[in-house]
Amino acid sequence: MDADIRGYFDNIPQQPLLDLVRRRISDPRMIKLIKGWLEAGVMDAGAYVPPNGVGTPQGGVISPLLANIYLHAFDKMWQRSNLPGTLVRYCDDFVILLHPKTDRGWILTQVRGMLGRLGLELHPQKTCVVEAKDGFDFLGVHIRLCRVRKPKAKRKYSARIWPSRPSQQRIRQKVKDVIGRRYGRTLEEMIKELNPVLRGWCNYHRRAGAERRHLRKLNGFVRERLRIFLKRKHSDPTRGTRRLLGNRLVRLGLFQLA
Repeated sequence: MDADIRGYFDNIPQQPLLDLVRRRISDPRMIKLIKGWLEAGVMDAGAYVPPNGVGTPQGGVISPLLANIYLHAFDKMWQRSNLPGTLVRYCDDFVILLHPKTDRGWILTQVRGMLGRLGLELHPQKTCVVEAKDGFDFLGVHIRLCRVRKPKAKRKYSARIWPSRPSQQRIRQKVKDVIGRRYGRTLEEMIKELNPVLRGWCNYHRRAGAERRHLRKLNGFVRERLRIFLKRKHSDPTRGTRRLLGNRLVRLGLFQLA
């Protein structure tokens, strides 16, 4: 079951959240600081919006921590319920791994009840029950149960992981944004700007265990964008591939994803 909480950061009840914080923090000055942070109004399109007792400042440095503190109560409820399945959660995104014979509708009803006690609800469009063989996205990673092709393998299926389609689209757009139309830049300068972007994205997915062949596809995309950049920069009447001969990008230090 792939689940998402509707408008989580906007709907966290502030008073129950502060009560949970007080269980671990006794310093009244710290409590006062957090309370002031939560109760501060915001400016929207130049107009002041007063606080309404719910929500945390999404994008604030402390918001992910406060969000996890509040949903820790959900983790405890799941743990004490002894329901079948394994809960995996990060902030407001979570998945529940279930046996195929488990009554999924009943589990979904129980989860809705737990979140309802916290004043939250599941997002109807983003919450769904899927088969592991069809795959699902979680934290920018696509996970799918695939058949093992080796004839004498001990297991018939294994979990395979690669970057999700939205994650690949975001990194491709980021590469386009970095290169842009800045034709006054040298190729070396462009590579220097691209490397941290590529390295950060690649390290995240390598840590998740993504298959190298899926990471390798991005190498060709980056090379193609740099070829177009050089072609336009030098008004090259050809395709511009001659400017990248001899593995020039690698020799100049372009980060390789696999």
